[in-house]
Amino acid sequence: MSTDAVTFAVTNIKNNVAGGATLEGAVRNLAQLGVPPHILEAARHQYLVEVNAVIELKDPGALVDQEVLNGKWYAGPNPDHVLWPALKDKLAHGLPPEALGEIDRSSTRVVGLLRPPGATPIRTRGLVLGHVQSGKTTSFMSVAAKAADVGYRMVIVLSGITDNLRSQTQARLEAQLVGEQAANWYLLTSKEADFAETGNATALMQGNHRLLAVVKKNPHRLRRLRDWIRSAGEAAQLSCPILIIDDEADQASIDVGKKRMSVINKLIREILENPKAAYVAYTATPFANLLIDPSTPEGLYPRDFIVSLKTGDGYYGAERLFGRDLLEHVEDDAVAEPDDVIRMVPDADVPTVQPPKGKGAVFSWTPEMTPSLVDAVNWFFLATAGRRARGDHDAHSSMLVHTSMLSEAHARLHDVVSRYCVELERAVASGDAGVLANLEALWNSEQDRVVRQPDEEELSWDRVVGELGPVLSDAQVIVDNYRSDARLIYKEDEPSTVIAIGGNTLSRGLTLEGLVSSYFVRAASAYDTLLQMGRWFGYRRGYSDLVRIWMTDELRDWFQTLATVEAEIRHEIDRYELEALRPTQLAIKIRTDPAMTITNAAKMRNAVHAQLNYSGKREQMILFRSNDREWLKRNWDAGERLITNAASDPGVSMGRVRGVGRPLLTGVPVSRIREFVEAFSFHEDSQRLQTSLLLKYLEQENANGGLLHWNVVVMENQKPALGQESLGPFGKVNLIGRTKMSTSRPGAANIKALSGSLDRAADLPQILEGLGEQPSDKEIKNERDRLDAPPLLALYPIAPTVPTSANGRAPLEAAGPVLGVTFFFPNAEASGGGIDYVAADLSSIEVEDFSAEIEEADKLDEEEDVTTSGAGAP
Repeated sequence: MSTDAVTFAVTNIKNNVAGGATLEGAVRNLAQLGVPPHILEAARHQYLVEVNAVIELKDPGALVDQEVLNGKWYAGPNPDHVLWPALKDKLAHGLPPEALGEIDRSSTRVVGLLRPPGATPIRTRGLVLGHVQSGKTTSFMSVAAKAADVGYRMVIVLSGITDNLRSQTQARLEAQLVGEQAANWYLLTSKEADFAETGNATALMQGNHRLLAVVKKNPHRLRRLRDWIRSAGEAAQLSCPILIIDDEADQASIDVGKKRMSVINKLIREILENPKAAYVAYTATPFANLLIDPSTPEGLYPRDFIVSLKTGDGYYGAERLFGRDLLEHVEDDAVAEPDDVIRMVPDADVPTVQPPKGKGAVFSWTPEMTPSLVDAVNWFFLATAGRRARGDHDAHSSMLVHTSMLSEAHARLHDVVSRYCVELERAVASGDAGVLANLEALWNSEQDRVVRQPDEEELSWDRVVGELGPVLSDAQVIVDNYRSDARLIYKEDEPSTVIAIGGNTLSRGLTLEGLVSSYFVRAASAYDTLLQMGRWFGYRRGYSDLVRIWMTDELRDWFQTLATVEAEIRHEIDRYELEALRPTQLAIKIRTDPAMTITNAAKMRNAVHAQLNYSGKREQMILFRSNDREWLKRNWDAGERLITNAASDPGVSMGRVRGVGRPLLTGVPVSRIREFVEAFSFHEDSQRLQTSLLLKYLEQENANGGLLHWNVVVMENQKPALGQESLGPFGKVNLIGRTKMSTSRPGAANIKALSGSLDRAADLPQILEGLGEQPSDKEIKNERDRLDAPPLLALYPIAPTVPTSANGRAPLEAAGPVLGVTFFFPNAEASGGGIDYVAADLSSIEVEDFSAEIEEADKLDEEEDVTTSGAGAP
C-alpha cells in the first residue's frame, strides 16, 4: 500500500471536514475520484486515529461539552499548512523543545474544540485559563495560526483597554504570527493605528488572504469593527469564519450592568452575531468569567470548553513566590516552601509613598524616599549590575514602582525617585565610601537568601561594583499611565535599564522585561485586580536569585491566599474533567476571604452560595495566635476540660493506644465535642475550621444519626525531649515540635501542616495493617468506614518553640504551650452533607474603580480617531 497515497487521502479528508463535510461525505468524494477502497479505509482509519489523539489529549486539562466532543473534527496540522509551521520555526529559536511541544499540544487541543470553519453556524464559547506572565500570547498566536491554516479567515484579537498593551500585542503578532508570511495576511490594524478600516469589507472578507485585527476594548473601535463586518453582507460573512480571541477577557468584556462596561459586552456580542464566529477568552484571572450567567442567550459564558494551560519549568507564580495553604480536599497535597524574595514595607512607610484618600488630597501630598523604597531602588541597580557581571549586557532590566492609581501621584513620586537616582549616581562615581559600604552591605545580606539555579553563578562584590557605574548612567525613570507622553517601550536593539512608575497601565498584560525589583503598595482588594498587578510573575532564567519584591504584610498574605484560590480552581477543572461534566455543570467554587472580594461586585451578581463539605475530610488547624498567651491558655484549658469531663461520662473508656501508648478516649458523646468546639478558639483567618460551621455540621449529622460518638486521641511525642505539660486526668503529656513558615505574619503563625495522613489511624493503628507502607488518607478513611470506626478528634500538644534550620521555616516562638486540633470525619450520613459557605459582608471594602480613567482614555482615543484604511495589503 502506498504511504503517499494514504497521506494524500488523509489530507483531503481533513480539508473536506474542515470545510463542513462529514467524514463519510469526504470519503465518498474520494471514492468518486477513483481512490481504491483499501486506500480509503486506511485513510479513514488514520484520520480517526489523529482526531482521537487530539480530542483525547489530557495535556492540558480541559472541561469540554459533550456535544463538542461528539463533533470532533480536527486532526492537527496538515503537511500543506504554512502559517503554523512558520510560527513554530520562529518560536523554536527562543523556546526549549519541551516548552514548544507543550504549546503545540495545547493549541491543537483548543483548535480541536472549535467548530469546523465550514460548519454553519459557528457559535463557540470557550475559555483558556493561563497564568500571569506565562505565555498566553504565544498560546493564542499558535491557536490563531492553526485556525487560519484550516480555514478561519479572520482573526480578531481584543487586546485590553490601553494603547500601550494593544500596540505591544500588535508588534508581537506582526513579528511572529505574520513574519515572513505577510503575503498571506491583510492587516486591519498596525502598531500605530487601532481599527479604522474603511475599505471594501466584501472584497476583503471574500479574498484568499487571512485578515488580522488587534483592537482595544473601546466602544468607538468596536462599533467601527462591527459596522465594517456588517457592511460586507451575509454572503461574505458566511465565507469568512471569524475567530475572536479575547485577551485579558475578565477585563471590560463582562456585562456588569454599568453603562460603560455593558456597552463593551454588547458590542462584542453583536460582532459574535456573525453567522460564523467563535469566541475564545484568554485570562489568568478567570474569577469573573466563571461567574457569568450561563443562561444568557449568546452570552460569553464558556459553555463549550474550559482549558487550563500548564506552565513551563522555571515559572515564578504566586505559589512559588508566596507559598499557599494545603488544599483541604486534595489527597496528600504537597507544597514546596516559597523562595525568600519578599521584603516588608513597614506600615509607617505607606503614607509617605502612597497619597491619602479623598478627592484632591494628592495635591497636598509630598512623597519621600523611605528606607524601604531606598532599599528597593538600590537593589534594582545592584541586581542589574549582577546580571551584567554574568554577561547579560544586552538584556532589558526593569523595576516596578506601583503605589497608587492616580497619575498625579505618579508624577510626584517620579520627581523624588529621579532625584535620588541622580544623587546615587554622583555618589558612586565619586567613590563615596559611606554609600558604597551601604550598597555592599545590602548585596551581602541578600546573596544567599535564594537558592541559585545551575545557570546562576555566584557573584563577588568586586564584580558587581565594577558594573554599577555604567548601570546608573544608563538608567531611566519614567511614568507610564494613560496621561504620560513617555511610555514604556522596549527596543530589540537597545537594552533598557528602567524604573517604571505607574498604575493600571502597568498592571494588565503589559510585560516588564527583566523585572528584578518591585515596590508594590496598593489598596486593591479584588482577587483579579490584585493578581494582575503581580507583574513579577513569569520566567526569570539566569537571574531568578536576584528577583526581590517589597510589599506590606497584608499584601503578602493576600497573595498567599490567592495562590491557594488559584490552585483550587485548577484542581476543580481537573476534577470535573475526570467526572465528564460539562462547563454548564461546572459551577466552580471560588473560596472567599474576609478581607477581599473575588471581583467587581457587579460581575458577581449572578454568583450563588456554594457549600462547604466536611464529609470524609481531614480538617486540620494550621493557624495560631502564637504570641497571644490568653488565647493559647483558653484553648489548652478547653482541651483539658474535654478530657476531664468526658473521662467521667458513662460509656467512655480511658486508656492508651495499643502498641503506641498515646492517651485515648473512646465512646465520647457528641455533646462533649460540641462543648469543646464552643469553648475552643480557631484563628479568625481560618477558612474551614470555624466554630459556627462545625456546630452546624454536627447538628445536621446528629439529626441523621451520624457523629454521635467519637474517639479522642492525644498525639503526644514518644519521649519528653521537648518538655511536658499537664492535660487533665492523663497527667503530664509529652509535647511535640512544630515550626512556622518564615513568611508568617505576627498574630498568624502558619505551620502549613499539623497532621499527616497516617494520623487518621492514630486511635486504631491496626487499620494500617495490609494497607502497604505509605497508605493515603483516602485509603485509611475507606478502611475506617469499612470497619464502621467512629469519627476521630486528635489533640496535638505543641511545644512553644523548637529550633529549625530548614529553608523557609522559623521557630514557632509561642507565648506558651499550644494545642492544635484535627478532625477526621467519616462520610456524611445526611444527604449532601454540606454547609452553606457564606461570604463576608464586603460592602465596606474599598475596591478600586477604574471606570473614570477608562472613560477618559476612551474619549481621548475617539478624539484622535484614525480614518485611514488598513495598515497592510493582501
